[in-house]
Amino acid sequence: MPSLAAIRTLVRSFVLPCLIGLAGGFAFDRLGLPAAWLSGALIAVTIGTLAGLPVRVPGPVATAGFLLIGIVMGSAVTPDTLRLMLSWPISMAGLVVLVPAIVGGIMVYLVRIERFDRETAFFASIPGALNYVMALTLDSRADARVVAVIQSFRLVLLVAALPSLMALAGLGAAARPIAGNAPVHWTEMALLVAFSVSCGLGMERLRVPGGATVGAMLASAVLHASGLVTALVPEPVVIGGFIVMGVLIAGRFAGTSLAELRLLLRASVGAFLVGTAVTAVVATAVALVAGLPVGKVILAYAPGGIEAMAVLAFVLDMDPAFVGAHHLVRFVGIAVLLPLAARMVIRRKA
Repeated sequence: MPSLAAIRTLVRSFVLPCLIGLAGGFAFDRLGLPAAWLSGALIAVTIGTLAGLPVRVPGPVATAGFLLIGIVMGSAVTPDTLRLMLSWPISMAGLVVLVPAIVGGIMVYLVRIERFDRETAFFASIPGALNYVMALTLDSRADARVVAVIQSFRLVLLVAALPSLMALAGLGAAARPIAGNAPVHWTEMALLVAFSVSCGLGMERLRVPGGATVGAMLASAVLHASGLVTALVPEPVVIGGFIVMGVLIAGRFAGTSLAELRLLLRASVGAFLVGTAVTAVVATAVALVAGLPVGKVILAYAPGGIEAMAVLAFVLDMDPAFVGAHHLVRFVGIAVLLPLAARMVIRRKA
């Protein structure tokens, strides 16, 4: 049985941030902002974290949140999705251009303008895969704290600002209803949860990047695309998953002081703007060649995590299976090639 001190810690570091996230999401929803429940929770909890609020999502809760997000993403898959997969090889090939272009653009900015050393600029410029990037950063002479802050701030900006930027540019679709109003079929829901959780945990055990979300999404997609399941996750549960996701992302700023963030604010915003500009240019070119919506390709190419970008794609009704698949391929490519690229950067510096 947990002690009283453990319960107090849980309430302060998890329950309270979730309540703050709920308030932020509700406020954004009332204002009619895009991706309201996710971005509102993220911004509210990030402000609390920078003000000293401890944020820690228990491991089992985080895993459950990733599984839930995967189930919700997979429910957006339809038979039309399978037909649209024929255009995926073209957009996948665009990743070969995109990733080096983002890394090169951000590195030039951080080295030439912000006067970062080459190694720190290199690891701070990698699009996504933060945990893996940090593991390699700690084995190098790069400033790990700077890399963590810039990478985390870029993800927060992506989730918080990208939906509104796309809407202002006329690239956003009509927001998807969070969940259907049809009665829940509990037998279908039981099958959906059992199959999705099994696949998600299996993928995680196999160490697939974003395994819990990817596995649950694939299982949910198969069931929904085949027509075996038509049930959708109830809206309050979906909103809860979005809030936990916002708390998880905001928790990356735990231990970062306002003074430290202020010192790195210009570099973080500059890296975000450079990465977003490169993404927009490459995504627009690929969209024109492949005949795809520009907004959907931008989300698929945006330098964020698999889970966060797939959530945005779902909320903005932009094919989360397409977006998730591209982020998974990018992650695998980074995992394979990053050690070699890092050695080249270190050798050039030496």
